[in-house]
Amino acid sequence: MYHNFIVPENCIALWQECRTLVADLLKGCPIKTSDLAVDLENPLDPHTKSVYLIKQGEINELFDQQLIVIHEKGDLVNADAIARLKATYYDTDFPVSVDEYDGQQFMDAIAADKTKLQLWNQYLSCLCQSYQLLMCHFSRQDTEYLPEFREYKKGEVIIEEDTEGDEVFTLLNGTVKVTRQGEEIGEVKKDEIFGAIAALTHTRRTATITATSHCDTLVADSENFRSILATRPDIVQKLIENMARTIVASNEKIVELSKD
Repeated sequence: MYHNFIVPENCIALWQECRTLVADLLKGCPIKTSDLAVDLENPLDPHTKSVYLIKQGEINELFDQQLIVIHEKGDLVNADAIARLKATYYDTDFPVSVDEYDGQQFMDAIAADKTKLQLWNQYLSCLCQSYQLLMCHFSRQDTEYLPEFREYKKGEVIIEEDTEGDEVFTLLNGTVKVTRQGEEIGEVKKDEIFGAIAALTHTRRTATITATSHCDTLVADSENFRSILATRPDIVQKLIENMARTIVASNEKIVELSKD
């Protein structure tokens, strides 16, 4: 199996593992129809309760006209539809040759052999995990991230303490300082995310952020930022790292002030 878009390497590895199991799964199972011709006018019917081994060509699996995967030579097709009918369907751009196996005979052979049963469970597990990875991969790509590019001059206030705010910022370049009740307590570094806590929790800003040089920022509203957090674990990790650094810097500043 493969996809006509770039997909994660571990997804491809799972598909390759599925293919390595096919020969052992089919061993001893009689062929119902050899070299069955499949084309655009005569596509595979997922409701036949048959299992197909692709000998030549490629078969597309789709749902609602959206491509899920492309099955290629050596792939087992429709095996996951024996126990329950699938909502997907098949088509092909060019003629394909397959061997057809009776689905019930295929399952009986697996049930009668403990080793085959283990291989079958491995096959289904790899298939399931690959689809999970595929779904996660494309859901990330589909998430719309529409930040606004915003510039600030030296001395301009980006965020004001004790005000309400619904925006999250990322510092692209420049320098800014963080003050609380007029006391400087830290800075924001390049590529850091700031202003997220108040925007996500609908609370007031706890500090003032002021540009100390010309600054370029990306600004996203809280709803848009929430959707990014839900689909981009790398952004979540970055936000946690930024918060941890801020907490450490604030604690150090508190200790320093207590000594004065």
